[in-house]
Amino acid sequence: MIKNLLRYDFKTVDKNDEIGKVLGYFYEGGDFPIVMDGKKPWGIVDARRLLRRKLSINEKVEHFTVGVPTIDASYSIQKARQVMLKSGQPFLLVTYEGKLLGYITAIDVATQLGNRAAGDIMRYVEPINENATVANAISTLRRNNTFVLPVTSGSRFIGVIRVRDVIRIETTHDKKTDYHPEKTSPLDMQIKGIVETDIRVVEPSAKEEIVKIVDKQGFAIVCKGEEYKGLIELIDLIR
Repeated sequence: MIKNLLRYDFKTVDKNDEIGKVLGYFYEGGDFPIVMDGKKPWGIVDARRLLRRKLSINEKVEHFTVGVPTIDASYSIQKARQVMLKSGQPFLLVTYEGKLLGYITAIDVATQLGNRAAGDIMRYVEPINENATVANAISTLRRNNTFVLPVTSGSRFIGVIRVRDVIRIETTHDKKTDYHPEKTSPLDMQIKGIVETDIRVVEPSAKEEIVKIVDKQGFAIVCKGEEYKGLIELIDLIR
């Protein structure tokens, strides 16, 4: 039963709260806040939705919420996998007698399945060049509909930009600097200075450690030597 796999490290917010209330949660690398409609689980705040409009921290949480299936704690692992695949969401909210207990992720399901090679489950996600701007990164993240964007120099993988990095820039960056007073938007910044470079990568033939890497990083990057080949996110682990 999935009851034995429950995660309890979640934050709840009301759908009528202001989105500014939960931005810090994304800065700190949390999975997501669970959105409540009164006492009823209503969905999750999806960080990717924060990129789809000009962000105002006074907007309501409900505008950035996606529905996530709610399942009973008595469900089996296989049933949970089926529900995830059907919904396309790598998270499930778990209840018992109508009360929210916690949640599970595709990681929890994948640990119960057999190991597969990274090359068999990766997706090719369009990377972005290290000289691109934050605006370019936002556009590419939207197009890919991912939480993370591989960054390359030529075909060589050098690091990633995450949705949370862009959100932090959009909401906290001073719009003028001493060095570039003519620039009035953080979107003009090159991503080179904010690329996360300390990233664990795997070869296409790797099997055993993929789930552990995705659990720790939130994703896995697949490279052949230094050449970028693909990306593995949570939902890919159970396809």
